[in-house]
Amino acid sequence: IKKKRSNIFMILIVFLLSLICMTSLAEDVKDAKAENGQDSKWEFTITPYLWMTGIDGDVTVKGRDAEVDVGFDDILDELDIAALAHFIAKRGRWEFFVQPNYMKLSPEGDVERKAVTIDADVETEMLILEFGTFYRLGTWGSRIPVSLDILGGGRYWHFNNEIDLDIDISLPFVDKDIRRERDVDSEEDIIDPFVGFHVKTSITKQLRFSIRGDIGGFDISDDTSDLSWQAIGLFEYDISQRIVLGAGYRALDIDNETGSGDDKKGIDATIHGPILGAGIRF
Repeated sequence: IKKKRSNIFMILIVFLLSLICMTSLAEDVKDAKAENGQDSKWEFTITPYLWMTGIDGDVTVKGRDAEVDVGFDDILDELDIAALAHFIAKRGRWEFFVQPNYMKLSPEGDVERKAVTIDADVETEMLILEFGTFYRLGTWGSRIPVSLDILGGGRYWHFNNEIDLDIDISLPFVDKDIRRERDVDSEEDIIDPFVGFHVKTSITKQLRFSIRGDIGGFDISDDTSDLSWQAIGLFEYDISQRIVLGAGYRALDIDNETGSGDDKKGIDATIHGPILGAGIRF
């Protein structure tokens, strides 16, 4: 555990040093538009989007580890509802955002082993709420301008799992089956602070590409993950002054473990997949 925490702090130190170096570079290459105060109006964008997620990793429940490898097709078959959106408020060098992601799944299954039949109904809810601020350090280049933002914010995770088991036992020489029911509930809330960067470039007047990366958690309290990180690559295309289309790839990773022995629970998984969205700017 000590080695793991040392590695986390080393990552954080290297990251902060990189930000300091990038800040110095951005100060040397000033953005003329920002200096002239031309970006003084508020701009808002609302973007509902689709995240075609798969999940890879491990889950620990009551001290037992289980491997998770679920593709988008599997999730889509069991999906009850999904709501994903990105809200942005921008002015000058500052950009504020809120990004709620909510999914509810209801997989069902049964297991038959000799005289025992188990019917399982599972209801899983997952809410990921991100919020934060970008600050543009600078923009350089005239033909293909590139801008650099630093990022700070928080990521709230909510997991809620309900498992209903219907156990039917058929014994030889017994006329009546033995039936048992069992309900298992598990709920967890995590909130991670994070820091990161955002690099954007304009390929043409209408087409842009950006890369965002962040890292958070750092095991700073009982309510934070041991470590979480995110990486997003995104193309955006302006259809008009008001409408923008986006397509890219998003990967979000969490590593969290609490308790010990039979009380041990945790998740070490990566949620990833292509993203598609259409935004309205006003």
